[in-house]
Amino acid sequence: MGQVTVAAVADVSTGHASPQDAFASVLEPLRSADLRFAQVERLYSERGCPQLQAGQAALFNRQRPRLASAFKSVPFDVLSIASNMTGYWGSEAVEDTAETFRLLGIATVGAGRDIAAARKPAIFTRNGLRIAFLGYVSTTLPQFWATETRAGSAPMRAHTFYESYEYQPGAPARVVTIPHAADLAQLVSDVKLAKQNADLVFVSLHWGVHFVPRPCDYQPVVAHAAIDAGASVILGHHPHQPQGIEIYKKSVIFYSIGNFSFAPRDKKRGPALAAPQEEYTFEHIYSIEPDPGFFFDCHRHFNEGGIVFIEADQTGIKHVTYLPTLMNEAGQPEVVHPNQLQFEKSLTYLNWAGKFIAGGMTQMKAMGDRYEIFRG
Repeated sequence: MGQVTVAAVADVSTGHASPQDAFASVLEPLRSADLRFAQVERLYSERGCPQLQAGQAALFNRQRPRLASAFKSVPFDVLSIASNMTGYWGSEAVEDTAETFRLLGIATVGAGRDIAAARKPAIFTRNGLRIAFLGYVSTTLPQFWATETRAGSAPMRAHTFYESYEYQPGAPARVVTIPHAADLAQLVSDVKLAKQNADLVFVSLHWGVHFVPRPCDYQPVVAHAAIDAGASVILGHHPHQPQGIEIYKKSVIFYSIGNFSFAPRDKKRGPALAAPQEEYTFEHIYSIEPDPGFFFDCHRHFNEGGIVFIEADQTGIKHVTYLPTLMNEAGQPEVVHPNQLQFEKSLTYLNWAGKFIAGGMTQMKAMGDRYEIFRG
């Protein structure tokens, strides 16, 4: 058996007038890998109707199936179609999205026509190694997860509680989250079964909270359980900015790789509203002005992301690196080079974000045009 290199990116929202433009500047590094993975943030269908729970967001979430050809231009081998947006246009759009990628010859995980399809792994053979991918979503609205009779996503839900830091009424509260026991048990079972048929198991998780640098309590619990069951890598996304990276038992946990490619937002739509109530904008919730003149915008890391390269053989993960990217004004990812200020800025941020990982900070260092995360 030989060695395999997997390239993984996180959130992708297509919509460029020419689909092939979405990844035009990063084709060379992506094509250098044996397998390519991405997280899909849109639905591709001309059927269905907006779901009430999704509100305003549903109106721009669905795209014409032809725009999915952006992923074929690379080409990506496997995509997670499990996200908070999976159910925004009902079951028909979920089924159409999976079928659109099937016709393009791209495997999908995390969602499908029923729960069995949503939990089914995609398995590939490269250089004598078998690699499995599974996908789940924690940030899902009710009725968006799949059942035996309904299309949707594979859920990995969590419960939320609030504990006051102090005795004072109105004092800040600590948010406590714990995994949904039945969902976690099913995920563990899925990983164990996939490991029986593959040398490496990659688990994709759409989880966490928008625009924050740290994972929630439930996330390390889920990640560690998946690795204990046989997973080698956790590919996290959804917060729309990078988060810290953890090494656990010689496996790697990416809590959030960050945004990769996003078509520019139509400003005519107005501000983004938080679902499902749509009473507040994201800026109201996540941006802060602690003192006059000091303002922290929730989108300050929105354009930052990267391509994760995982090199492995039959014995496990051997080398992991991170190629930083930055989206330009057209929402296209461009490689950040060592001679650019952003290269050191992104490295400093990622190492700082690592201090929020309960298992300890993973300190990266520059290695040529990448950051080195792990060497086995």
